[in-house]
Amino acid sequence: MDIVINILLPVFGIAAIGYAAARMRWFAESAESGVSNFVFNYAVPFMLFRTVATTDLPDRMPWDLFGSYYLPAFTVFGIGMALGRFVFGRDAMGAILTGMGSAFSNTVLLGLPLILLAYGEAAALPFFLILSVHGLLLFTGTTIMLELARSAGGSLAGVPAQVVLGLIRNPILIGLAAGLTANLAGLELPVPVARIAETFQGAVLPCALFVLGASLKRYGVAGRVVQSLAQVSLKLLVFPALVYLAGTYVFDLDPVWVQIAVITAAQPSGVMVYLFAQRYGTAQALATTSIFLATVGSAFTSWAILWLFSL
Repeated sequence: MDIVINILLPVFGIAAIGYAAARMRWFAESAESGVSNFVFNYAVPFMLFRTVATTDLPDRMPWDLFGSYYLPAFTVFGIGMALGRFVFGRDAMGAILTGMGSAFSNTVLLGLPLILLAYGEAAALPFFLILSVHGLLLFTGTTIMLELARSAGGSLAGVPAQVVLGLIRNPILIGLAAGLTANLAGLELPVPVARIAETFQGAVLPCALFVLGASLKRYGVAGRVVQSLAQVSLKLLVFPALVYLAGTYVFDLDPVWVQIAVITAAQPSGVMVYLFAQRYGTAQALATTSIFLATVGSAFTSWAILWLFSL
């Protein structure tokens, strides 16, 4: 109960404040768009730059851990895309965001405190190894697919150039690339640069949650409920089950590492799913509803998984 109160309630609290501000017309739709753009174009890229630049990359790549987590992640991503496209009739961009919402975990906001509280220091290494490439793989893959889908609406001859230009100008990929370059080059961030990036990073969580709450006023939690429930089921049930099977029976991971990977996979869709939806102007109602339902549901599934592992 303490975990629910100390971790989940603050998340809902910030989102509720955003919802109340929009409901009382203290936060205009134009402000919502502006804050969302600030988070996506500035705060998140600086956060990714600082995180990647200062992360200690392992000497030996833990392929067994990555395979146990990311093969199921990409599998669920594909299933989510197929459901969005062929079952729920979404366009290509909406289907991609359905896949992202099925596979992208709220690792930092909910996963980190929950796992460290439950497992202590033993969880640090496997969790941060998963986290070290989480954004890099899923942000990059999602961005490339969205740029391809967006460019497909124009002339086919111009698609490659449009995709390349879209990727070059994408702030998230710029932040990731800059951080990885600094890390591989062994560069230590100057104190002023590190503090600027840290300050931007501190704005990500409250701004993203606040604007997410405000968006609920516009779209409501009733939008795309059936599709949201299907996406939430993939995220909270199918994804962690596949991670458990892969880690236990395919890659023969250490049991504790399996548990860390499973709990990480069982976290709800991250706020970044909504920011992507807002950025590309599609599936906002699906994103807000599914994030809300997944966050509520994770309070029960996380406890259920911890209980099962304690048997």
